[in-house]
Amino acid sequence: MSNHNTTIRIERQTDYVAVERLTFAAFETMELPGRTHTNEHFLAHLLRGDPDFVPELDFVAEQNGEIVGNIIHSKCAVIRPDGTETEALVFGPVSVKPELHRQGVGTMLIEHSLRRARELGYKAVLITGHPDYYRRFGFVPASAYGITTLDGKSFDAFMALELDEGYLGMDGGRWKCCKAFDICENDTAAFRRFHLAFTNKNTSGR
Repeated sequence: MSNHNTTIRIERQTDYVAVERLTFAAFETMELPGRTHTNEHFLAHLLRGDPDFVPELDFVAEQNGEIVGNIIHSKCAVIRPDGTETEALVFGPVSVKPELHRQGVGTMLIEHSLRRARELGYKAVLITGHPDYYRRFGFVPASAYGITTLDGKSFDAFMALELDEGYLGMDGGRWKCCKAFDICENDTAAFRRFHLAFTNKNTSGR
C-alpha cells in the first residue's frame, strides 16, 4: 500500500532494531497519564517473541527508504462469565516518527491493518487509546459490550471495534492480553536489562 511518498509493508526481521529505535523516539516525549517511563520499545521487542504475535499484521510505513511508522497486532481474548474465551486482536504500540506526527502516517497504518485483519478473518479489536482519536476508526467504549479490563475496570480509553457486526455480543467479559503486556508492565528487572542494552547500543551507534 502507498500514499504519495509513504509505503506500507510487512515488517522484516532486519527492521527490528530500527523499529525499536523509532518506537522509543515516538513515545519518549508523549505525556501519557500514569506513565512513569517509556517502555513501548520493550513491548515491541517482547511481542515478536510471544506466541500470540500476529506477524501478518505487523506493518511498517516507509518514506524514501526510511521506516517512519509501525503497528503491531497480537491476539487477545474476552473471558466470558461462563469461562469460555472469545478471540480478538489488540494493536499497539503504534509508532510514528515524531517529526511526522499528525500527518496521517498513523491513520494509514491503522486503516491498512484493520482492512487486512478483516480479510484474514479476525472479527474484533480491543485497545486502550485516546477516545477522540480512535472514534474516527469506528471504535466505541468496550463497556458498550459489557467488557471490562481483566481486573474489572471500565473507562473511556478502553475501546472495542467489531470487524464482524454482532461478534462481541452483549454477554460481557474480561479482557486478557498476551503475556508480553504483563511482562512489559510488571517485570521491571527485565525492562532495565533491555533498556540498558538498548541505550548502550544506540549510544555507541552499533
